[in-house]
Amino acid sequence: MNASMQCSTSGLSSVAHISATRDLSTQGTLRLAPRQTALRVENRVAIRFQRFGRTKKPFYRLVAIDSRDRRDGRPLERLGFYDPLKKETNLNAPAIKKWLEVGAQPSETVRDLLKRAMVIE
Repeated sequence: MNASMQCSTSGLSSVAHISATRDLSTQGTLRLAPRQTALRVENRVAIRFQRFGRTKKPFYRLVAIDSRDRRDGRPLERLGFYDPLKKETNLNAPAIKKWLEVGAQPSETVRDLLKRAMVIE
């Protein structure tokens, strides 16, 4: 067996094969294309409900929170509350508009509530 055949069984077979078949010193240096990373970490703020109350008696706080946090995680800011049993709503409209301007995304339920309260169109 020749040298290139013996190297093909090792874990570095492609490197050994290139060095055995090409003389890199006469061709110059081997240039690789720069790696472009497609991985992008995005922090997205969500405006959503946090559930409080007890069984069968829900009470919700409207909060701005990191989208990766759990439902009852620590909020960035409290924006109001919603009591579905009493149909009572208290919203901090200027703070909600501020979060929406900087790119916060409301959940579907929160978006419907904000439309009913005429905070957004």
